[in-house]
Amino acid sequence: MKVLFVGVGEACDDRFPNTSFVISARSYGNEERNILFDCGFSVPMFYWKYFPDPEFLDLIWISHFHGDHFMGLPALLLRMWEMGRTKPLIVLGQRNIQEVVTEALELAYPGFMSRFRFSLSFLECEPGKDLELNGLRWAFAETDHSKRNLCVAVTSPDGTVCYSGDGRPTSESTALAREATLLVHEAFDVKPAVPGHGTVDSALSTAEEAGVKNLALVHLQRDVRRWHELQIERRLASTKTFQAFLPRPGDRFEF
Repeated sequence: MKVLFVGVGEACDDRFPNTSFVISARSYGNEERNILFDCGFSVPMFYWKYFPDPEFLDLIWISHFHGDHFMGLPALLLRMWEMGRTKPLIVLGQRNIQEVVTEALELAYPGFMSRFRFSLSFLECEPGKDLELNGLRWAFAETDHSKRNLCVAVTSPDGTVCYSGDGRPTSESTALAREATLLVHEAFDVKPAVPGHGTVDSALSTAEEAGVKNLALVHLQRDVRRWHELQIERRLASTKTFQAFLPRPGDRFEF
């Protein structure tokens, strides 16, 4: 499985695009599936830098309906249309995913959805309702965030990627991450606890409890990352039972 971090920033970050990454995974049918995880308003221009082929993506996962996690979809989909995409595309997310994305598209570019030459379908996902889609296994859990957020785990024959989206970890999201090959987790602050957000402490504790193999911390508050990045990296380097790192846009991880 190949992972590329398109962005690692939070909503108002002035240096890094919003948290977003792409995985290329071998399905159980031995076909490659390409998935984009979240698409905030600052993501599309960076996405196209790394993935210029309009037919590349198979699926898009949206963790929740805050702008830095889904409001880049209109620009992303518009360019796919402009470049002549014909391959079907699936957008997955929690309940009302179709209504929210359709409304955003209509607000940004009225009438353009009807002009797409590719089918755009939506799939609602909920905790406790695991599914198999495009030859991959998907499972979901809620985190503790100001807007309802779903953590997702995607499993291929080569391993599991678990992505927290935003929010403090819960017992359910920790269980979802159990023995994941890679956990991509929000770590908004270096404080022990922050209402509605994960922290460096809570992400490390989650990784330890879940027995993950690798942990990537994303979505750090911009000033926290600016002033505490070296301190955080030293702490991550000291982990004993798993590898932990602080990715930057364009960084790649493979297993």
